[in-house]
Amino acid sequence: MKVLVTSKSFGKLSKEPVRRLEEAGFTVILNDTGRLLTEEEMVEAIQGMDAVILGTEVFNRNVIDHADRLKIVSRYGVGLDKIDVDYLEEKGIALRIARYANTNSVADHAVGLMLSVCHNITRSDANIRAHVWKKPIAKDLYQSTVGILGLGAIGKAVARRLKGFDCRILAFDSMYDEEFLKETGVQKADIAEILEKSDFLTLHLPALPEFSPLLDAAAFSRLKKDAVIVNTARAKLIDRNALYDALHKGQLYGYGSDVHFMEPGFDEELIACEHTVLTPHIAASSAGAIQRMSDIAVENILEYFGL
Repeated sequence: MKVLVTSKSFGKLSKEPVRRLEEAGFTVILNDTGRLLTEEEMVEAIQGMDAVILGTEVFNRNVIDHADRLKIVSRYGVGLDKIDVDYLEEKGIALRIARYANTNSVADHAVGLMLSVCHNITRSDANIRAHVWKKPIAKDLYQSTVGILGLGAIGKAVARRLKGFDCRILAFDSMYDEEFLKETGVQKADIAEILEKSDFLTLHLPALPEFSPLLDAAAFSRLKKDAVIVNTARAKLIDRNALYDALHKGQLYGYGSDVHFMEPGFDEELIACEHTVLTPHIAASSAGAIQRMSDIAVENILEYFGL
């Protein structure tokens, strides 16, 4: 049997995940391009594969139609927005995700973006390197009101971290863990209330049609003038033009994001904005998260085949 691995970081820290697959009888085909595979490359690579450990490549109807032997897609991560889930089900192909593997890494990164934006850390570092001695006034995260849109595993992990900053936390989700709310003091709120009351807004929702975009021009008009927005979920949750207008007009204190409207790619207008901190979709790329995602992706395949 053959397994295609598209993720560039799979098994990067240890050869153990590849060894486990090979010992179970799989021939492992790795992505050696150093980048995401294009749709055309996926069409070619997926042929003859019994399983795939899938990174963030497009896995649409066209790719699936060329998966002539595929039995299981083992997602290296949790996001499904680039996968035609319904068509996989129609074809009888199993789908598994690496649940909880990168929760803590992404939560750390989200709080890091908050701090980097509100304390002007990266901007000040760039000034020092340019021999410019400038002292911008920071925005306090401590004892601020933080809105969390999406209180799943990552949203909860962010909330736990923010309790250490004595923040008042408002959260929206379609379902709530009442025990967690009681334990942490996180308050339920609807989206409108969160927009109007939050000093910081952090996004942790899936890119479902009803949430795309979640933050449009009308939503930006309801935010506090000096709010900070952090996005470690999906870029399409935000209307790009509305975001740029809000930044350009000084309606936001700043924006920190690990996700982008074109990946890989560079949005020159957002890069030019003084109050943005942008990272190349690395929130889930801590050593611990990479190892856990690799291990779970392998376990999902071995379990499916009963090995």
